Amino acid sequence: MTVNELIQFVNGVVVDTSNLERGFLLGAGYDGDKKVAYLKILDPDTQKVYYYYDKTFHKPYCFSKKSPSELAYLRKRDDVEDIVVEEKWDPLTDSMIKVSKIITKDPLAVGGHPSEKSIRNIETCYEADIKYYENYLYDLGLIPGTFVKLENNKVQEILNEFSEEMQTALKEAMRESDEYLKKYIEEYAALLSQPFPQIKRAAIDIEVLTEVENRLPDPEKATQPIISIALAGNDGKKVVFAIRRNDVETGSAPEMPKDVELKFFDDEKQMLIEFFKEITNYPIIVTFNGDSFDMPYLYHRAQNLKIPRDAIPIVLGREIASIVHGIHIDLYKTFVNKSIQGYAFGNRYNEHTLNAISEGILGEEKVEVEGSINDLPMMNLAFYNYTDAKLTLELTSYDNDLLMKLLITLSRIARMNIEDTSRLSVSNWIRSMLINEHRRRNALIPRKEEIEQKGQEASSKAIIKGKKYQGGFVVEPLPGVHFHVVVLDFASLYPSIIKVFNLSYETVKCPHEECKTNILPNTAYWVCTKMRGMTSLLIGALRDIRVNYFKRLSKKAKSKEEKEFYNVISQALKVVLNASYGVMGFENFPFYCLPVAESTTALGRYSIQQTIEKAKSLGVTVIYGDTDSLFLKNPTEDQVKEIVDFAKEKLGIDLEVDKVYRYVAFSQRKKNYIGVYEDGSVEVKGLSGKKSHVPDFIKNVFFDVINILGKVKSPQDFEIAKEEIRKRIRKAYNDIKNRNVPLEELAFKVMLNKPIEKYTDTTPQHVKAAMLLAQKKEVKPGDIIAFVKTTTKDGVKPVEMARKDEIDVDKYIEFMESTFEQLLDALGFSFDEIIGATKLEDFFSF
Repeated sequence: MTVNELIQFVNGVVVDTSNLERGFLLGAGYDGDKKVAYLKILDPDTQKVYYYYDKTFHKPYCFSKKSPSELAYLRKRDDVEDIVVEEKWDPLTDSMIKVSKIITKDPLAVGGHPSEKSIRNIETCYEADIKYYENYLYDLGLIPGTFVKLENNKVQEILNEFSEEMQTALKEAMRESDEYLKKYIEEYAALLSQPFPQIKRAAIDIEVLTEVENRLPDPEKATQPIISIALAGNDGKKVVFAIRRNDVETGSAPEMPKDVELKFFDDEKQMLIEFFKEITNYPIIVTFNGDSFDMPYLYHRAQNLKIPRDAIPIVLGREIASIVHGIHIDLYKTFVNKSIQGYAFGNRYNEHTLNAISEGILGEEKVEVEGSINDLPMMNLAFYNYTDAKLTLELTSYDNDLLMKLLITLSRIARMNIEDTSRLSVSNWIRSMLINEHRRRNALIPRKEEIEQKGQEASSKAIIKGKKYQGGFVVEPLPGVHFHVVVLDFASLYPSIIKVFNLSYETVKCPHEECKTNILPNTAYWVCTKMRGMTSLLIGALRDIRVNYFKRLSKKAKSKEEKEFYNVISQALKVVLNASYGVMGFENFPFYCLPVAESTTALGRYSIQQTIEKAKSLGVTVIYGDTDSLFLKNPTEDQVKEIVDFAKEKLGIDLEVDKVYRYVAFSQRKKNYIGVYEDGSVEVKGLSGKKSHVPDFIKNVFFDVINILGKVKSPQDFEIAKEEIRKRIRKAYNDIKNRNVPLEELAFKVMLNKPIEKYTDTTPQHVKAAMLLAQKKEVKPGDIIAFVKTTTKDGVKPVEMARKDEIDVDKYIEFMESTFEQLLDALGFSFDEIIGATKLEDFFSF
């Protein structure tokens, strides 16, 4: 079936529409049957998604520096339509050059065929690794996440009108910006100020009858029946589809909300058909890990049950799954994104499970289930299933739809499909921004190896092993406890440097002789004085519009809704900006240029060193500094203000107060410290006790210690707390020594990633335990292996096969020591001092 036929079946609307007064662009795609690009456009009024098929005769293409005559043999191919000459600007030479545009009939001709057929594999091509639907968006100037209208088969952007207040704020934001930046700031202001539409969406989750506990069935084979499917919609719809099973009890779930509709079926096929009909009412379907499991399992299970293809509204790609009638967002791929985790949600979760993320962001947890879900009574299974769907939906609706608004804003910034934005890393977002900018300028995008010719050997020496150049500046921490610590943060330090110093692959070591005397401070490189770099403009504009426009509008907002709107945009910009240097310093990034990356960190060190000298001149002690922040011990408000003013006036960089700690306890290790805020909340940086691989017993002791530290309000309290901590750790030590800890609380839990027989080079501990377990029951990839360290031959045993007298006490004490050594170092004593018995009564104190 073609995409067109599928949509007609599941959505019941005119799909190839030519007129729509106001639509919301979700993204673009390519119909292989029709051999044409299409747009997915949501009608916000009807919540239906329309397909607009290209009417501009746009075709796939790539470029070559060879002449058409040298490429004449390509014309003999059935999939090549034409070869024409175009004039392009070459950023590396700052000159206009002629190139051959190879126009094809199918994107596969450019880069999808086997190696002997792909044009990019038989010729040195340019821009051949860009997805065709991305090219379509760039070339037509269309931006996903924005409002458009269809009029007489033409797609037109609907421009946002500025209020008088916004116009005033925009003028103020551009007051300090140069002429190059003003145009970009105005464009970004119009783009990012567009309202957010209300879009119907539903979260879904499936439960499958499992053969082995704690292992997911293979979604490609989908041999096991689906026994429950939960759907939670933002329109209030709550429903669980479930199979009646004679071998399990009906049960009861008193916690189940009364408005959840329960639909029981005797036939799995009929259940899936009803479920598919239900989800076609939602233009956005949300899952957690749905790309890898839920969606492909539903698809293949439906096929196994002989459900007609045109009744299955799921489309499977190589690594993603989508829906015909809208888009699918897999939240696992969103939340695993380190930029989203760190910059959007402040590392409020450390593990990438639905439970950990929900607990960290929502303060809610999954329903706990002991044993296999196979044995759950039907009502209890329905409640378990529904809770997962509910949590998934709430992650998108939390804080007034924060995540959805972030994804829409990021799509606008990146010029990328919302589905792609939700799945791909920040490097892909910035890559898309830069490709779009090249298209706007009629610039030929250089090949990666051409950019690398600017330099592959750094002029500075890397301190960190494996790095090519020296990184950020670090002030070694002053060990001990410090009260009233103010942390100053260089607001978007590296983005500011990229903007202020005009850093971009085409401007650093530019081709102009007259620029070679314009040496960047602390570097061996010069920077262009004749042209403004594309990276400098894009990152600089985003930085200025965040700091000088949206943050200011937020402070002046007249309503809660208005404030939230500006905060969302500011937060999305922060995500991109804070990750922008990391991308520029990433060797696999298509626009990576070592001189640019090295210059950025060199200028960062220069800026921080200058600021530290200013602080010292004012008598302020810097007790720690790392890349873009400085910890000041007990400064006055006037001293803080003077340091901030210095950075702005002399360096062109904004400093701001990021945190104020009641006290900070530093270890001698970089980035390892405990910070306690005025409200008693505790921040732990770089300490291993909070990591998921720690057994529950040791992890609980760790957090007991953290709670004790949160109650400290004075140096005197701190000494009392140290004694409490000493006693708590000593008791835990004795409990392990005397084997008083339940085996389950000492268990390490690790997933088996491949069949046991495939571990040939090394045999990790969890695999050794799995081998022992396999003697009693079947063990397969996906199983969670819970094991303890033992004094037996293998050094480990599965929990269910171990005895307390076999526990390797010394190994657990070593692990406990490694967990606490960094924290104890910050407190001023060692693990040995805590467990050491110096007086006779110590042997009997516990």
